[in-house]
Amino acid sequence: MSDFFSYQAPAEPTRSRGAATPPQWVLQDLPAEDWEHVLRFAARQRHAAGARVVAAGAAAPALYLIASGQVRLQAPGQAPQLRGEGEAFGLLSFLDGAPSAVEAVVAGPGPAELLRLTPEALQQLAAWQPRLALALLREVAALVAARLRVFQPAD
Repeated sequence: MSDFFSYQAPAEPTRSRGAATPPQWVLQDLPAEDWEHVLRFAARQRHAAGARVVAAGAAAPALYLIASGQVRLQAPGQAPQLRGEGEAFGLLSFLDGAPSAVEAVVAGPGPAELLRLTPEALQQLAAWQPRLALALLREVAALVAARLRVFQPAD
């Protein structure tokens, strides 16, 4: 890992067809110009239907935001979950760096376009745009909290 304060200027966002559309759930209230700053630090990936995005046991922590398409998440012994446009996955591995317990596969019928943000990219975002990095972390924390609340007993 490089020195915390040694960062290159962020790259211009890469665009596929048309302008990027902010996800509906993660950072949904972010103004377009702020969203463009976030895009400079995320790697845009396009995966064909059926492609494995994350293998269970993979030690490559990243937060994935689904820009388009659908992804099926499968943890051993659990029912698969489908995530679509605007949703995120990879939250726990992103936060703690542990290998993923979940396999993520593009759930067709078409491709999926994903935005991949690594912990190192988040550090760079924090150096250049601390307000945006904090907003992203707050949203990730809120998503994790919402998913954990499912397991709390009812009052």
